Amino acid sequence: INKPFLPVAAGDISPRAAWAIVSASLAGGLAIVYNTFSPLIFGLYALGLSVGGLYSVPPVQLKRFPIAAGLIISTVRGFLLNFGVYYAVREAIGVPFQWNPVVTFIASFMTVFAAVIAVTKDLPDVAGDAAYKVKTFATRFGVRPVARGACLTLGAAYAVATGLALLSPDGIFRRVPMAIGHALLGLKLWRTYARLDASSLGSIKRFYGGIWQLFYLQYALYPFI
Repeated sequence: INKPFLPVAAGDISPRAAWAIVSASLAGGLAIVYNTFSPLIFGLYALGLSVGGLYSVPPVQLKRFPIAAGLIISTVRGFLLNFGVYYAVREAIGVPFQWNPVVTFIASFMTVFAAVIAVTKDLPDVAGDAAYKVKTFATRFGVRPVARGACLTLGAAYAVATGLALLSPDGIFRRVPMAIGHALLGLKLWRTYARLDASSLGSIKRFYGGIWQLFYLQYALYPFI
């Protein structure tokens, strides 16, 4: 109902083939990381795979439960992805492990952002989720209240980021691009929400697409802060 164009739903590949592809990717990824990186990076990678499996794989499928789904997505896409990839790259090029306040900020900010995505990803899927009795925040509370709460949360994160740029000690962040960049992204977020028509599926999809635009613009901003 929600995404009939996806490969299994569209009949382009069989469920058995899908399982084979996923299983081969799982084994290959574990083998590469185990033989290439330190136990710390391998442990983070395995943790991400484990919680990702709990999210998706039957019979557990924690994605059926909105709070559990949100915690998993924010942990993997927020903390593990940003912290783990950064230090994996450092290790790969032979740079010693060292705490970095900018990376700490990025991992923290993107954890909040990932939680917002975890909530808003269900907005375009209300019809299908309701038909299959999948409980999400969108089916429980409605599109508009969920979108409002998500935007207030992300807007608060933009405000904190702008404040950090202005108030942190010298030398931690580049004040001007960090403050102006997050202020502009916060403005774009407000405009995205203002254009939302909760009764129109097309408008809901554009709103969700706008959240993803902000997500990638955030990464485009990071090299400058």
